[in-house]
Amino acid sequence: MMGGEETHVAEATATFPDARARHFWDGAGWTLEHFQPVLDIHVQAWDLYLVYGPEARWDGPEPPRPTYWMHQLRGVDNGPLLDAAVLATAVRRALSAGSPAPAGSPAPAGSPSDHLPGG
Repeated sequence: MMGGEETHVAEATATFPDARARHFWDGAGWTLEHFQPVLDIHVQAWDLYLVYGPEARWDGPEPPRPTYWMHQLRGVDNGPLLDAAVLATAVRRALSAGSPAPAGSPAPAGSPSDHLPGG
């Protein structure tokens, strides 16, 4: 959103290299609008931190509601502002709930890449 380009993806995803994490580039801005109703927010959905457990599936045209989320958005008061320590706790809980995916494994069926334009 803030001048991000596809060339920045490798550096950005290196900050969270866990094999269980999935990273996606959405240069067309599809996610900006499609996460608004899921999170019940009325601004473009960017600068979000979404946590999903191992049971999460993206089976329909819209993304599933995350188990936990935080944001850094102005005008949003129905979700907590980013607090790194709290987010880390939520991520650890989600990661401990399931088994890790093998390193380099493809995104599972029903994952965001199946629904993003060009995915």
